[in-house]
Amino acid sequence: MKYIVAAETDIGITKKVNQDSVCVKNAETKQGKAALVMVCDGMGGLSKGELASAEVIRSFSDWFDYELAYELENWSWRDAGQSVLNRLKLLNSRIIDYGRLNGVQLGTTVTGILAVNNQMMTFHVGDSRIYKLSYHIKQLTEDHTFVNREVKRGTMTAEQAKTDPRRNALTQCIGVSGDITPEIKFGTIESGTNYLICSDGFRHVITEEEIFDGLSPKRITTKSSMQARIRELIETVKNRKESDNISAVMFRAEY
Repeated sequence: MKYIVAAETDIGITKKVNQDSVCVKNAETKQGKAALVMVCDGMGGLSKGELASAEVIRSFSDWFDYELAYELENWSWRDAGQSVLNRLKLLNSRIIDYGRLNGVQLGTTVTGILAVNNQMMTFHVGDSRIYKLSYHIKQLTEDHTFVNREVKRGTMTAEQAKTDPRRNALTQCIGVSGDITPEIKFGTIESGTNYLICSDGFRHVITEEEIFDGLSPKRITTKSSMQARIRELIETVKNRKESDNISAVMFRAEY
């Protein structure tokens, strides 16, 4: 088995600071392969969003580097899920406290995949996304946004949601509200399938069809091809005048 991972992040065409943060970790342990891939999007309208996204990445990165190998000796996905849930809630409290002490408002989305051999866990808060690309493209995460909530309630159509002025308003993220309910799911990694994690800036002005055409697992199978194609899509997004920071990570397992 091998993992293939590629990542790109870009400040975009209008922002002065890149508030996105990405994490790519890949390790060989006594219990086999392990990987951690994440995207955190510091909240665009909030001051110091880059601090919030970087803090979440740092915490998970340290966990992967210094604790995961020991946890794998008696691995339980249920325990791992609870550990991630606890970490996200602790980070949420820390960032809220930091904001109060320093008189600033800051927050971040967090979306990631933890892989161990051929199994994985996805964890998610906010409106960054995970896509699965096999013979078609499928969104694995649910947007924690006002418009998505209203579409589910039947008070708004999907078409209305695309242009509603509140389409970027989040119902939950890390560092803003004391009440968060992270989305955590478990599954089996499909060999030869590409998984994409991206911030909302990556996907706003391109379609899912364009994402699939560009990152199809039949065409994109190596790190270099992943890197090159992500960069091409980012340049397309910038040429279409996307105003946000833009980040994407691709993950693929072959066995």
